[in-house]
Amino acid sequence: MWARLRAAPGGTLAFGALVLVTAWLAAALPLAWDASSDAGLRAALERARPADRMLSATASAAPDTGGTGQLRTRVSPRTVERADTALRRAVRAPLRLADGEGAYGVHTATPAEAAGAGLPRPSPGLPPKATVIAQARLAERSRIVRGRLPRPKVTGPQGRQLLEAAVSTATARRMRLAPGDSFRLRGVPGAMTVRVTGVFTPRGSAGQTADSPFWHAEPTLLRPSLVTVPPTSPGGTKETYWHFTAVIHPEAASALLTLRDGAELYFHHPLDTSALAGRQAGAVRRQMAELSASGATARLRTAAGVGRLTFGTGLPETLAAYERESDAVQPLLLTAAVGLATTAGTVLLLSAAPAAERRRAELALLRARGISLPGLAGRLLAETALVAVPAGVAGAAAALGASDGGRTSWALAAAGAVTVTAALALPLRAVVAHRRPVPPTAHPDAPGRRSRRRTVAELTVCVLAAGAVAALRQDGAGNGDGTGAGAGGSGNGGGDLLPVLAPVLSALVAALLLMRCCPPLLRLLTRLAARRRGPVAFLGLARAARAPSAVPGPALWALLVAVTVASFGGMVLAGVADGRDAAALGAVGADARLATPGSADLPPGFARKAARAAGVEQVTAYRAHDGGDLAGVADAVTVALVDAPGYARLTRRNGQGTFPAAALAPGKDTTGPLPALMSPDLARKLGNGSRYTDLVLPGLQIPVRPALVRDATPAAQQGPFVVVSREAVARARPDTRGTALLAPNTLLAGGHPDGTALRRLLAEAFPKADTTTLVTLRTTERARYADTALKSGAERLYRLAALSAAGYSALAVVLCLLHTAPERRALLARLRTLGLTRRQGTGLLLLESLPLYALTAAAGAVTSLAAVPLLGPGIDLRALAGTPGTLPVRLTADTASLLLPPLALLVLAGCGLLLQARLTGGTADLRTETQEL
Repeated sequence: MWARLRAAPGGTLAFGALVLVTAWLAAALPLAWDASSDAGLRAALERARPADRMLSATASAAPDTGGTGQLRTRVSPRTVERADTALRRAVRAPLRLADGEGAYGVHTATPAEAAGAGLPRPSPGLPPKATVIAQARLAERSRIVRGRLPRPKVTGPQGRQLLEAAVSTATARRMRLAPGDSFRLRGVPGAMTVRVTGVFTPRGSAGQTADSPFWHAEPTLLRPSLVTVPPTSPGGTKETYWHFTAVIHPEAASALLTLRDGAELYFHHPLDTSALAGRQAGAVRRQMAELSASGATARLRTAAGVGRLTFGTGLPETLAAYERESDAVQPLLLTAAVGLATTAGTVLLLSAAPAAERRRAELALLRARGISLPGLAGRLLAETALVAVPAGVAGAAAALGASDGGRTSWALAAAGAVTVTAALALPLRAVVAHRRPVPPTAHPDAPGRRSRRRTVAELTVCVLAAGAVAALRQDGAGNGDGTGAGAGGSGNGGGDLLPVLAPVLSALVAALLLMRCCPPLLRLLTRLAARRRGPVAFLGLARAARAPSAVPGPALWALLVAVTVASFGGMVLAGVADGRDAAALGAVGADARLATPGSADLPPGFARKAARAAGVEQVTAYRAHDGGDLAGVADAVTVALVDAPGYARLTRRNGQGTFPAAALAPGKDTTGPLPALMSPDLARKLGNGSRYTDLVLPGLQIPVRPALVRDATPAAQQGPFVVVSREAVARARPDTRGTALLAPNTLLAGGHPDGTALRRLLAEAFPKADTTTLVTLRTTERARYADTALKSGAERLYRLAALSAAGYSALAVVLCLLHTAPERRALLARLRTLGLTRRQGTGLLLLESLPLYALTAAAGAVTSLAAVPLLGPGIDLRALAGTPGTLPVRLTADTASLLLPPLALLVLAGCGLLLQARLTGGTADLRTETQEL
């Protein structure tokens, strides 16, 4: 075997390199997806609120849940610690809790109103509220800045109890508290006095504190929060109050039982995200559901001894949201992976073609001398396995060594499949070609009669492709809500594989049609070429009409699948980019949007200054109202009073709700309803222009009618909207001209605006405002859609799969050229002896193969273009794009994606043929094509 391998060292090394790279790619892709999923889950937990990324449970100690003695025992430090230990022991893998980061203790069931002379009141009618907690281990994790820690002693009778507490430095500063100050909490009956004995700060650096669940499990432990109370009546004003936390000694927790709503035990434990994989999110969520089930709750209740435990829903909801996002992305990635696997597998099978052609006479001689098919296959398998197995092992080891973890079983299975396919390619090809002994001089490429089995197989493939397209159009793949029918789209990771195979099956159908239609078409061209002078065109087209001679059937399929997958991947990525652009435009309204603080008026001349800012090419200012009322039709309508000509130019520039400015121009009759641009739902309620109603704004009421209907407009990001010309309003109501009722408070800018320059300009107009949130850029909004680890990782993997498929298509071209090289070399040698020139030989090679490559490239482009209307309605790219769920993202017939892969195929084939002609166009060789070269 070693002698056989040393006989062709170049081919052996190339075969080993192909297996190594393919095995590495097959093993690396599932590992990369696992790594992306893990990073996506960790990022989702980091983005969530502290309460939504930890295992939280509470146990009530309200007055109606037990007697006084029982409740005092329940809130004692020993009982609370025993309950926390029982909860942690009830947790099992894959749910793992971070050691030493949990927070548990007792706090007031509801915030109590705090009364004190120095406590601030943003709204005079609302007193601040306080939560009093007795958190374990707080003394050892904090440092006293002023005063001392509270003592466990509670003095005074019920209704006039005195309790010691400590507050954080931020709480002391905001609530104007210092050691020695006190405030009262409403109790049952009477009130409880809380005296501040100290001010504490967390131990450790600010970064450690910011990431510590211990300090953030209770929201206001370190700093108070300003709570907003919505108005109780229409037109009322919002009121606010401060909510802060005071910390008492754990031994004094029984004093909280005298408050109005009693006390509550809490247990907060963050997850150990370093040991949590993305694929385990569903198992963790199911385990949390089991903890809340009746049987598990009863056992945990007995072990904890604090009554019924109620688990928070924040963490399960965070995990469920991640699962929906992951399940929506998986079908799209699986589609690319299937296309890549099909192309790579076909190339591995094609890699045996040059060796089989080179050894055809040898294998035929062995069969003629009596070797059995199993013996022949075993001999060849031993030769190929000697190279394929070490290469496959090396590829898998390289992928595993470069990964940070993941499902190694999937990676090893994928690399093993590659190794087995590569090792069996040559034996299977030899068994099929030499199943009957043939003379060594026989030529096997003469096309025979098509069998009925082949016809049935081709029809079966067509039916499967039609079923896949129908299933994809009906159920979808990659639905933004995670309910697609593709694999992984069902929420359980399973799903139907048929929609995922739709692009590959479509390419296979196109390949079958091409193989059926090419020979008749080429024979027609051959008859036309026979009338011309010279033998080159006739000989080239005649040989091209013989299907197996120029491009074998498997190679044709591999090329067509590769071109289709590469083009399809490019269209997916183009659709993602277009979807993000459209979503960012819909969210911002232009390339930049500037809002004023508190809807204040823009200063006079601000629009002219903004137009001269760096990168700004066009501006338009308008008056925005978010709470307009369309009498009898709808309330909470977004209203924009615009400069009609400038606003119309902006819509034409953005392609968003384009309209002629004259349609909003005021008529001669200033007493009639004003023309308005409305959203479809509002216009439908007004009879699409047959009726009108009053538009009610603060200080302004005007009749309007729908003159234009558009689905979207730059001034409204969502919901129903009405756009009216400011000039039309000023003519109908002359008393509003030049007043604040029509003064613009929002500006839209087009071009490539510089965000820093716009913020600086707005800061000059409003020095006390925070311009960070008042200036919104379209580029920033677009980047936000791809900022999650799961979406960016999925996009990178999809891009890698598409590029790898393109690389395998190039390799398929090279293998086709190598497969036909001996025959072409012998043919050119014999024709050179008959007087064929080098130039004519080059033309013969080009005319023999380029028509098939050109037809393959054209079929790939047509198949990819047909995928837009056929597969597009069933593919929603929202999950990959990361855009809002209200905006569907579909495939885009991108010109570059459609043309670049076919053109690259033609260029590569042409260059390969020219190189082959140059290498074989030397001195004449009288050896026949049946000899081994």
